[in-house]
Amino acid sequence: RHAFDKLQQLVIPSRFQEAIDLSSITIRAKPFQDKEELLPMCSKCSTTNPLLNQMGNQCINCQQPFVHSFYAFEVLPLVEFIPENGITDAEAVKLINQDPPSSGRNSSSNWQETDKGGVQTMTFDNPPPPPDYSGDTFEARLANWESLTSYQPVEVGSEILKRMPRSEVVILKWGAPLRYQFYKNLMPDIILDTCDSCNRIFYAD
Repeated sequence: RHAFDKLQQLVIPSRFQEAIDLSSITIRAKPFQDKEELLPMCSKCSTTNPLLNQMGNQCINCQQPFVHSFYAFEVLPLVEFIPENGITDAEAVKLINQDPPSSGRNSSSNWQETDKGGVQTMTFDNPPPPPDYSGDTFEARLANWESLTSYQPVEVGSEILKRMPRSEVVILKWGAPLRYQFYKNLMPDIILDTCDSCNRIFYAD
């Protein structure tokens, strides 16, 4: 529909004019709505975007730029984040590559055996509860994003970086003076791969 409107503003060879006029009338009889499965959805704010976006290749709501697979050119389920002030790119990468913190359970020291009157008993200590991260997680910060006049990635601290599974993080390592770009994959079942030369992202399969 939009393409035919643009064609009507151009000088068209006469041999094509009738076919374009007929197609333009035919398309107007169809519903003024694109198929929902073809519309790109923003992974950050879950807004469904139109195919013809006047704002360019970004979300009309939160303004996050879309990241495409350079194999199928589909929009990838990635949300950009940046380390908080004071955390360098190298430090952020080191934190992400660390093993996730343990829950504090230690099976070798949580039980003891006693023998009283020929009766042997085994008692278990209550293991310390796992750390409570419910108040400050990537998902919590993503849910509490604020609509701003300009695009702003999700800002995360060192504790959140430590708890991020490395397999769910995509890092684009740009050369100086540019900073690294960090993305969180919100659909871990979709395995992504990155080209080290051009920093393009692809489906791993």
